[in-house]
Amino acid sequence: MDHLLTLIGVAIVAFTSTNIDDLVLLIGFFADPAYRPAHVVAGQFAGIVGLIGLSLVGSLLALVFPTAYIGLVGFVPIAIGLNQLRRGGEGDDDKPPVGRASRIATVMLVTLSNGSDNLSLYIPLFSIHTGSEVALFVALFLAMTALWCCAGYALVKNPLLSAPLQRWGHVALPYVMIALGFYILIKSDALALLGVKLPF
Repeated sequence: MDHLLTLIGVAIVAFTSTNIDDLVLLIGFFADPAYRPAHVVAGQFAGIVGLIGLSLVGSLLALVFPTAYIGLVGFVPIAIGLNQLRRGGEGDDDKPPVGRASRIATVMLVTLSNGSDNLSLYIPLFSIHTGSEVALFVALFLAMTALWCCAGYALVKNPLLSAPLQRWGHVALPYVMIALGFYILIKSDALALLGVKLPF
């Protein structure tokens, strides 16, 4: 039971930390009268499913390389977190412009283009867990995507909350990324490759 709760906690933290900026994007899409809520939801789900699929493919490298070596990728979210701290916690503001293409495709492409942090975290996270654990992660990620869409839509109805959410989300994100990076390093025994012995 404790193991299940730990996995659920890791999944929630992993999804939340890599999708704070997506919540801000969802607020923007829902606030735009050119986008129907159904289009935004469908595009967001398509983008998240695409990121999960890419992460699953990337995690297959664990079948070729020992898990400890794959776990070294845990340094990537740590590096991202440190870089964001160096830059003052600012996010990436380069978003593709909205064109005449399908509204669903636009939301999906924005989600995918904004998913580098998702890939850098999900690939090593999936590679160090069993198939059933990864299935649990995927189910929770999809459930939280639905929650994200509901939250984004609700926040549009109360726009005073969107500014604090964006500000504090960017403040917390670097620290959460660093913590998850260390979780991956410890879980995969990657630190042992570097000669680091933990007391637990």
